[in-house]
Amino acid sequence: MYFEAEFYTYDHVIQGQVDTPHERLSDLLNLKNETAIVIHEARVSRLLGLGKVAPIQMPEVRMEKRSILFAYPAERDMSSKSIYRRMARQTYPVCVIMPNFELFGNVHLTEKLDIRRVLLSRADDFIPLTDGTAVYSLYPAVTIFRSTIIFNKNLMVLIGEHAPAENAQKDQALKKPATPTS
Repeated sequence: MYFEAEFYTYDHVIQGQVDTPHERLSDLLNLKNETAIVIHEARVSRLLGLGKVAPIQMPEVRMEKRSILFAYPAERDMSSKSIYRRMARQTYPVCVIMPNFELFGNVHLTEKLDIRRVLLSRADDFIPLTDGTAVYSLYPAVTIFRSTIIFNKNLMVLIGEHAPAENAQKDQALKKPATPTS
């Protein structure tokens, strides 16, 4: 089965078709016996040249999985229901800092979010975030919104629970001591 996907490295974005018997991109990326993936009809663009320079087109490329910061499938191929159908999971909003990128989204865990141990018990290297946003740190105008973003936990700089700004403001208001009135 072929489906469209995009792969981000430190400096490039690679778009193209992947051929896999798996339903989910995360299953393909998490195959332990393969260190690379083959991308057909590849289009390779420099991140800083997006929209300014035509991509390099190649009929087929081999990409090392260890170089992938994050990836996402074409929207029609995935849903959060299909990604997490195996068992009941708890959802936590998180921020993941990658080299040159900030990712925001929901991570789905079978256990309570414990920041000291988060993702350590998972054998998978590529972890899906749902309702994801990726911001290119060097040029924040490059912001990507996707229903699913799959990041390489081996390349992440940090991960933490994310409180969107409105929740943070509410929390601050609740923490302020009441001012006495006369």
